Amino acid sequence: MPVKLSARQRTYIRKKTTQGHVDPSEIVGELNIVPFLDIVVNLIMFLLVTTEAVLLIAQIESNLPKIAKGRSKSSAEVETPLNLNVTVTDNGVIVSGSGGKLAPGCEGIDTGRTVTVARKGKAYDWGGLTECVAKVKTKFEDEDTVTVSADPQIHYEHVVAAMDAVRTREEAELFPQVLVSVGVR
Repeated sequence: MPVKLSARQRTYIRKKTTQGHVDPSEIVGELNIVPFLDIVVNLIMFLLVTTEAVLLIAQIESNLPKIAKGRSKSSAEVETPLNLNVTVTDNGVIVSGSGGKLAPGCEGIDTGRTVTVARKGKAYDWGGLTECVAKVKTKFEDEDTVTVSADPQIHYEHVVAAMDAVRTREEAELFPQVLVSVGVR
């Protein structure tokens, strides 16, 4: 025997059993990736602008080696270049060139792990380094290039101080062309 439902019950059942309109992406089971793509595009634009700004700030000037043109010199005319190197270590500063490492006091050449300008307590002797390279400059007046390097544990501020110490002495230029190198020991 069929059950008789009231009009109110039939309306309630009809509402509960009818399918509402579903979004097409929900029918197939796909994800809506439009918000994700919006975020990714914004991130890419931000990274491009940031990278361009950082590259403009962090420019490092460097010079390539020069190739000599013209006639070749005989072996008697060729001079050995100075190749002045300043290395900042924990114990002090080592000054070396093509001939070897300078001894303490910058008077002669020494071998081994000799520190040319020793530290004064916890501070580096930047004035002593300036005086040392000034002695070298009197012997090699045409040279203007120095390579500064440091041990890996040395703070960057000490490398910059060494660069400043070898560039000028009072108003006279010593070695204005400063190259930075990796400290390999």
